[in-house]
Amino acid sequence: MPGRRKWAAIPTVIAVAGVVAALAAYQGASSQQVAKAAPDTVITHDPGPGPWGYHGASSEQGSSPVQPIKFPHPKHVKGLGMNCLYCHYTANKSMDPGLPAMSTCMGCHLSTYSLAKKPEIVKLTAYWNKQQPIPWVRIHKLPEYVHFPHMRHVNAGVTCQTCHGQIQEMYQVYQYASLNMGWCLTCHVNGYSPAEGDAAAGSARDYGPKGASSQPNMGTPPAAAAGAAPALGAAVRFNIGPPLSDARHRARYDCSTCHF
Repeated sequence: MPGRRKWAAIPTVIAVAGVVAALAAYQGASSQQVAKAAPDTVITHDPGPGPWGYHGASSEQGSSPVQPIKFPHPKHVKGLGMNCLYCHYTANKSMDPGLPAMSTCMGCHLSTYSLAKKPEIVKLTAYWNKQQPIPWVRIHKLPEYVHFPHMRHVNAGVTCQTCHGQIQEMYQVYQYASLNMGWCLTCHVNGYSPAEGDAAAGSARDYGPKGASSQPNMGTPPAAAAGAAPALGAAVRFNIGPPLSDARHRARYDCSTCHF
């Protein structure tokens, strides 16, 4: 009897093996059809002829898109001594540096009658009259999985020019640095001092009120020490970053520092 049971089980085993083989063949054919219908565009992507190089950001080093309004940084920073925070008003307190509201621009340009007929001011006024924001074209863009908190860097004495280059000299802004991970890690590993930030500011140190461009936190304004309310420029000028005499500071560079 045991022998007969063994022989009776053989057809069942053969049938199961056949079903398994048929399913495997069907799945293989289906995967081939899917691969033909939708090739892997990531692996087979052709970046085209060079020259081109690796950049860790979603934006490319040297990129300089034409903006809807030609905003001249040299005239505003060098000519008028305007601090970066006047327009990029959240750089020292938020992840994002912020862009000026139309009311910020027109707060000055509504009263600059001599400039009213200049082409770029005409464009600016048109956006204002239509109650529309200026559709600026973004230049610096990191991947979605990377976070760059502007306020931590600004308050540590990292000046705008350290990452963005001599932007006070740029009539059309371009991406100065690669923004790749190695570029960031170099600074985190080697450390950074406020004095280096001041040096990186370049010609911005020579224009406008002393301290307004790059020399942060020089001390308490005399008016504030006497109990009087400091002027707006002084309040901005004396409350950004550590003293220039601070020692070199090395930042963390474990994964969670930027990938959080």
